[in-house]
Amino acid sequence: MWYDGRMFPGNPLRRTILLVLVFLIGFPLMAVSLVPGSRFEDPNASQTMLAGRDFTKQLTDTEQVSANLLDIHLTTMGKGDPLYVWFGHTGLVVTDKRDNRSVMYDYGIFSFDDDFYQTFAMGRLNYEVWATSAEARYDLARRENREISNITIHLPDAAKLELVRFLNYNIQPENSTYLYHHYRENCSTRIRDMIDKAVDGQFQAWARAIPMEETLRQLVMRHTYASPFIDWTLNFLQSGSIDKPITLWEAMFLPAVLEQALLDFSYIDGSGNAVPMATDRKIINSATVGARAPVLDSFTSMTLPGLWFGLLVGLVSLLFGRAIASSQFKSLQRFGHLVEGLLGFVWAMTVGILSSLLLFMMVASSHDVTYFNENIIFATPWAIVM
Repeated sequence: MWYDGRMFPGNPLRRTILLVLVFLIGFPLMAVSLVPGSRFEDPNASQTMLAGRDFTKQLTDTEQVSANLLDIHLTTMGKGDPLYVWFGHTGLVVTDKRDNRSVMYDYGIFSFDDDFYQTFAMGRLNYEVWATSAEARYDLARRENREISNITIHLPDAAKLELVRFLNYNIQPENSTYLYHHYRENCSTRIRDMIDKAVDGQFQAWARAIPMEETLRQLVMRHTYASPFIDWTLNFLQSGSIDKPITLWEAMFLPAVLEQALLDFSYIDGSGNAVPMATDRKIINSATVGARAPVLDSFTSMTLPGLWFGLLVGLVSLLFGRAIASSQFKSLQRFGHLVEGLLGFVWAMTVGILSSLLLFMMVASSHDVTYFNENIIFATPWAIVM
């Protein structure tokens, strides 16, 4: 490309700095082509699969008998130890009263095989829905020392039968895989969408009218606060897109929020009566108190503690540097320079690696929550070689 120095008047250093800033600010623009809806359409997305399903059609006598023999529950599992279960889990349990057999339909199945880390880094992680024994899943959660709760879901008979049919359709191999998104397509939002469809959109209309006091970022931080490095890293990688005001509908990406919303919601049935969507919350298993950090009841800002910590580190570094500089012992001065150099190296490597990861996610992945992230301006990948 031909370059004319007259485009950037001033000394060479100023021109270089300006070009670097323009280059860094332009990074996010390369991710525009990956904005959802432009390239990576998922044919098994929740709304796509539910489109055209009729949850209100008249039942035959045989179908009515079948519907009467089915019970539906929502199972919610609390926080676990691995990062991917810090936010809880949920599944629909269908019980056939003829043989008292309970099956859990679980939309949170993934495998660490099949290039898991590569697909996760690219933002193209496939999840699956499986139908498994509910009791077997409860036993597993008990061994993991997680809380398990159950609520009874009340739907019109036609909607209940169609929901079970849809679940069985969804577990077929050609339909069971979907493209995971932490906030829009996960185990909780898939169930949210099904229940909304079953009551003809009443659930969504009700939930969207309820504003949340917290943003997506703040809801996540209620679960991650106990691990400062992971909490900071997740905040660093995600852009301001998760700082916008949201409603209860968006907040139901969290299983516990979905459970409470269903308990609070009532819909109007075909006869004009208000029917509670869910009742009878029962605790199947309680996690041992103190086994892991609990989820905060509300968001607690770490800005002020972080500011005080930064000031303390800065003050200690300043005093340490002055003490070393004024020392009469050369060996102590060399040690001080070594410590300062080591700390600088660790900081540069940390910033360089994380900003390189952010750059990759912004320009080469479909992690849309990283797009247009201003942190790339303040934490440059060049730190790793400086």
